[in-house]
Amino acid sequence: MFLMLSDIHFDPYSDPVIMEQLGAKPTAACRVPTPTAFSKFGSDSNYPLLKSTLDHVVATAAANHIHYDYVIATGDFLAHKFDARFEQCVGGGADAHGKFAANTLRFVDGMIAKALPGVPVFAALGNNDSDRGDYAAPSPAFLKGAAGSRSLGWRNLPAELRAAATASFEKAGYYSLPNPAVANHELIVINSNLWAAHNSQACSDSDPDPGGQFRWLAGVLERIDRAHGRASLIMHILPGIDAIKSSAGAPREFWTQACTQKLISELSSFPGVVRGMYAGHIHRDDFRLLPGADGQPLCAIHIIPAVSPVYLDNPAVEIGWYDKANGDLKDFATLVLNLGGTKPAWETEYVFTRAYGRGSPDLATLAELSKAIRVGNPSSGVGKQYASFYGAGVSIFLTPSNWLSYACAQTEITSSSYDRCRSAGATP
Repeated sequence: MFLMLSDIHFDPYSDPVIMEQLGAKPTAACRVPTPTAFSKFGSDSNYPLLKSTLDHVVATAAANHIHYDYVIATGDFLAHKFDARFEQCVGGGADAHGKFAANTLRFVDGMIAKALPGVPVFAALGNNDSDRGDYAAPSPAFLKGAAGSRSLGWRNLPAELRAAATASFEKAGYYSLPNPAVANHELIVINSNLWAAHNSQACSDSDPDPGGQFRWLAGVLERIDRAHGRASLIMHILPGIDAIKSSAGAPREFWTQACTQKLISELSSFPGVVRGMYAGHIHRDDFRLLPGADGQPLCAIHIIPAVSPVYLDNPAVEIGWYDKANGDLKDFATLVLNLGGTKPAWETEYVFTRAYGRGSPDLATLAELSKAIRVGNPSSGVGKQYASFYGAGVSIFLTPSNWLSYACAQTEITSSSYDRCRSAGATP
């Protein structure tokens, strides 16, 4: 079994004691009482919420006699508007902010390591995980510090592989390491911020390979293919359509289309090597089917819900079952903290195979499920389940009027195909 975390968005500014631990003296504007209650809907994760999250996954493992063989974390460890809050709460300029951002990232890494001692953590960089602002490329100093912090979670892996992973992380935030529990299987962690549509020139003639990541990825996939191995791809921002921002208007793509097509081409060149993908970013429990060059489903993207309740979702984490033979995701359970309850408490929201009455969440099963969701609705059957799970128990997001905007995003990755899907109605 393994643990999945995403979008923690830890907010150190909510606790002056932690700010001082991280080397900053809070101004009067942020000298607030140390929080004792969990973050509320609309806020990022405070210390009580993050500690409760980690305490619960540890307690769940102990109660069920299980062990997490590794952790997949799909990024965004830092709170939203981290730089603006720093100027408000501390001040001191870019260098001081950079040091504080690095210290905060190290603090979150340390909390995970303390809760799960000796468990390898494979974490991606989120668009907020930077000392230069949202979607901005981190400074070399920030990347070096993050690489050092993250590499502590790889200490049980071979030294030469740790060194190579640290070097590529320091370069541009990507790395690959062997799965510690599955033979001949690698966990490839990419920095998908490099391919995001916020960088409109990504994968264009002026910036054909941001950070050299495609060249590096091709080399990794070729090496794994030669060894007849398999891999999982871990990232923060997923490819395809942003259903949330597209539901009321024109389609919005997460990546530049050129980068999306380059990834599809790269994966198609090594068929069967990448058997699954993990992402976060949207703060929702969902999935995508990445099509191949022939238009048929090529790879499933498992989207991990957020710990942060800033977008009105309940905090959530997932526990996954993997196949020892090939690393495939066999099943998963979603654990949620019901913030809307009189006394918020963690509970197991659902287990995929039991809830949907289908097989493992593989490509074939998710293709079948996406068709059922497409023709469904948020009021009954599979559609009602999906609508509830989507917000980790908060069922306000999906409605009959926006249903196709979300259902079509599961299978369509270009603006044109997405618009055609929405226009076609519920025909799968």
